[in-house]
This record gives sequence, C-alpha cells and structure tokens, in this order.
Amino acid sequence: MIDTIAALSTAQGPGAIGILRVSGSLVLPISLAVLEKNKNPITESFLQNHKRSAIFCDFVENGKPLDQIVFFYFPAPNSYTGEDLAEFHLHGNPILLKRALHVLFEKGARPAGKGEFTRRAYLNGKINLSGAEAISRLIEARSKYELELAQKNVFGEITKLSSKIRSDLISLKAECEAEIDFSTEDLTFESLEQRKSRMVNLKNLCSKLIKDSERAESLILQSTVVLYGEPNTGKSSLMNLLIGKDRSIISDVPGTTRDYIAEELSLDGIPIRLVDTAGIRETTDSIEQMGIERSKREADSANVKLLLIDTSIPFDKNSFFEKHKERLFGSLLVANKIDAKHPSWNSTDLLNLQSEFNVTISEISCRTKEGISDLLDVLKSKLTSKDDTEDLVLLEDRQRYHIQKIESSLTEAIQLMETNVPAEIYIQEINLALKEIGEVNGVVENEEVLGRIFSKFCVGK
Repeated sequence: MIDTIAALSTAQGPGAIGILRVSGSLVLPISLAVLEKNKNPITESFLQNHKRSAIFCDFVENGKPLDQIVFFYFPAPNSYTGEDLAEFHLHGNPILLKRALHVLFEKGARPAGKGEFTRRAYLNGKINLSGAEAISRLIEARSKYELELAQKNVFGEITKLSSKIRSDLISLKAECEAEIDFSTEDLTFESLEQRKSRMVNLKNLCSKLIKDSERAESLILQSTVVLYGEPNTGKSSLMNLLIGKDRSIISDVPGTTRDYIAEELSLDGIPIRLVDTAGIRETTDSIEQMGIERSKREADSANVKLLLIDTSIPFDKNSFFEKHKERLFGSLLVANKIDAKHPSWNSTDLLNLQSEFNVTISEISCRTKEGISDLLDVLKSKLTSKDDTEDLVLLEDRQRYHIQKIESSLTEAIQLMETNVPAEIYIQEINLALKEIGEVNGVVENEEVLGRIFSKFCVGK
C-alpha cells in the first residue's frame, strides 16, 4: 500500500479558490468519507463513472457541510503522480483550507513533503528528471526570460537535446564495437577521420549547450541599476517614482540620504535591484563621507548607472566633467527638472555631452512625470541583452555538470584517436559519456541526489 499524501497546492493567503491535492492508496476511501451530493454520501460507483470530471458537491466534516466545492478524481495510472489522485477545489479562505486539510489528515492522509507529488510522478515514470526540474523552474521564474526558458524545458527541450546526444553516442559505440568484433572480416567501416569528425561535432554540440546555458543564466540574473549624482538632483524622487512608493526620504536639505537604499522590482519582466545612493559632494561629516564612499562602490559595480543632473541650475560644462569624469562614460545621463530648466541649458549642450562622453541622455521631470516613460524604454533597452531566448537553453547545475563530463570524455576520445590507439581504448570514453547522458533524463536511484532535486520544490507540487 502506498501511503497517502495531502497538501495545499495553491499559493498561501486568501484567494478565490484554494486546491487541496491528495495522492496515494487511500484517495478513494478518504474522498468518500468527506463528500456529499444533495445531502447524500457520494458512492464509489458514482466517482468511477465521473472520473476526471468536475463534480459539484459538499465537503463535510463530521456530517456537517464545511464548504461547497468542485471535486476531481483521477484513478491510477492516469494522473499527475501515476497514483490515485484527487483535487478538492474549495473557496480560498486560509482558515477554511487549513480546516479541510486537517479533516483529510484525520481520514488517513499525511502532510506531503516538498516536491513529493512531482517526485512520485518521476518514480512512477510520468515525467523524467529534466521535466521535473523544468516544472520547479517554471513555478519559481522571476522574469519573463526565465519563464520562457523554463517553458521550453517543460515542453521537452532538454529531453530532445539529450536524446540526440545519446543517439549519436550509441551510434559511435556501435560502429566502434562492430570494428572490434569483426576486424578480421571483409567488412567496410567508416574511416578514422569520419569517426573523429562525428565526435568533434558531438563535442561541439555539448560545448554550445554549455555556452548557451551560460548566456541564458546571464539573461535571467538580476541587474543592478544605481541612481547616482550630486545632492538634490532628484535621485530619491526618481527612486520613489520607479518603485511606486515613498521608499527614499525627499528633502531640499543636502545630504538627506546618508547611505544607499536598495529595492527589488520587475521592469516588464526584467528583475532589477534599484539603488538610491547618497549625493556626491565635498563634506566634513564623517557619517555622510562613509555613505558617499559606499555610493561610489555601488555605482562602480552597477550594470547601469543613472547619473542624475539638475537642469534648474546654471550649466557649467567644465565643473560638471571634473565632478563626474570617473563614472561618466557609458552612463545613462538623466537630465531632471526640465519643467524648471535654467536658460543656460540647451539641446546643443546635451548633444555635446552625449557625443563627447558616450552617454545616453534622457530628459525628465520627476515633479510632472514628463519623460519618465521614455526613460524606462531607454533603461529597458540597456538592460535587455541582444540575445533572446529563442536560440538559448537553460541547464540546471546538475545537467550542466553531466554535459561537461560528456564534453571532457569526447575530448579525451578525440585525443586518443589522434595517437592512433585501438578502438578498444577510446571506446571506454564513449561508454563514460553514455553513462553521463543517462544521468540527465534517466533513472537516478541515489536518494541524496533525488532529495536535493525535489527539496527545491514547494509543498503541494
């Protein structure tokens, strides 16, 4: 008998619907014990006749209705886990869901562990390891790029690529073994150069997979955007505008921001760490000096620097360059307060700055919000890689490790072939590569490895 697990499969907190999922040998008796329709207990024959169908009924506790629900019964093996599985769709009140889950526990289920439903799906052959890891990535995706890459893997991108590698390795192994076993026969085999070329092509495919995955990782990593400049240029006002709340203190008094302030946000699916820094100026205040030094370090490590300037005061090109020359080149120059622009500022000055210092310029007003949407477009273009996800693939750490081992084995095999060693020797490297590709999608019996993979999942999945 397979023990029966139960868990909340929807997000914590209030919602329109909350789903309790149950899987295991006791799904049917537990369901029959807690379901009624038209004040009559639901029978086993009724559920068997309505399997995989939505059943509107009551969830009862000790004979009293707890909630009106929609119920689904999925008999084994035609379920997500490959076991008998049921879903109870209740109203999404956390107190109600907790109470209903407790009733399921009283009837014989136990709390599910992290990823236990998906682990059972894997153990029952409903999904391979790559598919399981893709589901975890899909749930946890923090940006549109990560979501797109996870979707590709859910629909079998890794499985398809690893199957090709495995097929090519088996073909190489078969050719080598045929040559070894029938070397005395009057048979024709592919030339050494042809076999070497096939190995090189396969090795290059593995190398490309690794490089594409590294590019994919860089695409989904959070970018740091630093607001930088002199006091009272509007850094804190822009920070508050971009995150949509009053996070930074706004004041006309110079030196209000003594240390950097960081917030995480998503800009059209691009994960960003936005940092508001202390205004850069000469000061004798030791605390403010410490904040300024930290601000400089943040700016130096940023993916994008937004250097804010105040256009409401007279423009002095020499002074401006002297103050910001160290961090000016390549910055996104944000000319703020254009609603009160001083007459000394003109478009020619800004264009000269742009061409001379290789900066991108955006003119805005934090007070009137003029130019903010254009600034966001420029910022997105700077943060978005020229790569898109169409030609990329995202490998998990475990998958990348095995692909790298295959690449190493093929490299060794090629080097051995170049020294004209017998096929009996370099075929061992092909065997090692086959073992590694089997680990990508194939059966893994090591409990420690499985535990590490599925511990990343949320409870209920």
